[in-house]
Amino acid sequence: MFWSNETLSLDIPLPEVSNRPLIVYHPAAGPNYLSSWSIMVENNQPFILLCDDISPHYPDDWPFVRDMIESEYFVRMYNPLIGGRAYRNPELGFENMLIHRSLDVKDAIHELPLVDILYLDWLDPFFENVDSEKSFEKIIHKMAKLVRDDGLIILDNKHKDAIPNWFIHTSTFFDINPNLSIEYLGLGDWPIPCVSIDGVRPVIADLFRVKNRKPAHYTFEFLAKLIHERRLNVEDLERIKSTPPRRFPGHPDKDTWLENYLNHLDIPKYFPKPQYPFPTEYVWKQSDYEKWIDTLIKNSEQLRPVRRKERSIMINDVEVIFVHGNILDHLDWLKSQNASLLLRKKLFSKCERKMYATMENSPRIQRDFYQCKIPNLKWSEPNSTKDLTLKLLDLAETDIAATIAHGDASISQLENQICQYKSHVKKLIIFHLDEEDYSS
Repeated sequence: MFWSNETLSLDIPLPEVSNRPLIVYHPAAGPNYLSSWSIMVENNQPFILLCDDISPHYPDDWPFVRDMIESEYFVRMYNPLIGGRAYRNPELGFENMLIHRSLDVKDAIHELPLVDILYLDWLDPFFENVDSEKSFEKIIHKMAKLVRDDGLIILDNKHKDAIPNWFIHTSTFFDINPNLSIEYLGLGDWPIPCVSIDGVRPVIADLFRVKNRKPAHYTFEFLAKLIHERRLNVEDLERIKSTPPRRFPGHPDKDTWLENYLNHLDIPKYFPKPQYPFPTEYVWKQSDYEKWIDTLIKNSEQLRPVRRKERSIMINDVEVIFVHGNILDHLDWLKSQNASLLLRKKLFSKCERKMYATMENSPRIQRDFYQCKIPNLKWSEPNSTKDLTLKLLDLAETDIAATIAHGDASISQLENQICQYKSHVKKLIIFHLDEEDYSS
């Protein structure tokens, strides 16, 4: 419900966007992110909720967030490029994402685009350099500049009884500067939470509409940092459309959870009851994922794929693709190819930190406390491992392998090794930083 000038309406004036999710920012959210999440679910439109806090309340840390039937509500996805952890609820039927980052809000806000909705319930991070009475009116200029034109500030009244000064505003219109103003719209009331999770509460909040002439140019670049699929081109999206992303591997899957639970029923003395809620089987429903990918393809101008400078040759039955660039810049493309990355330990770790999902089918050639899969590995000339290309291909876990320049970085050396190669790899992608590598 929405109260404005003593008039009651059932429609709360949340902003609308076309062909992309709403970007919602809830700084210093604490556990109250469940309430802002519930409001956005009730809105029934695609959205991304970003929460920054020094000590985030991750839904997959104890105490775990679970629904009313003791099942997992938020399914963890692979981490976004901006850091933190990402989650979604696969039962909603539309694009949704929750991101938690362990960051001080004062530092985090500088890297954000203009958001569609700024949800506030804890104002302390914004009172820096405010010596007089600490009220919303004193920091309203800091809030407004974070929100795009016709965007909304939702000021949750959660702490109004405890800290009434925070909610003082003496006007319904604030003209901050010629390019920025804010208007008080009225009172939003969500008396019955849309989401049935412990911790979700009824919400009463002041709503403010922002007028901001600053253009919101950075939106799709920011979305690409959050969402792997937005960093692909149309051809890549067509390739992965029937393969929704997997669950984050750090949590038990459905079969493992059931096995642990049955062991607990049989021998409770030695097998404790699983603490983690009953896992959801998937991150995306197949049909929802295909529909979403089709939407991205139709709006391909929003995609932000990394360009590649590449050329290819055939050696025997293997297509060899040379890419002039850093492999770290092309992990999304390699993921869409289902490529097996064949790298030394240091570079392997860098790729793993940047995009863990890329490494699902990549063997650890060098590991601590384990024998190296290629004994006495020497990567480059003059004393590189004999037949190194063949040894790398034998370790590939898929029919597409990716590595970096090795040996003497010449085509002739590749030809000598691959000319008699008979195995499962059909495509070899080699990244090189030096222009002269593989030039002859």
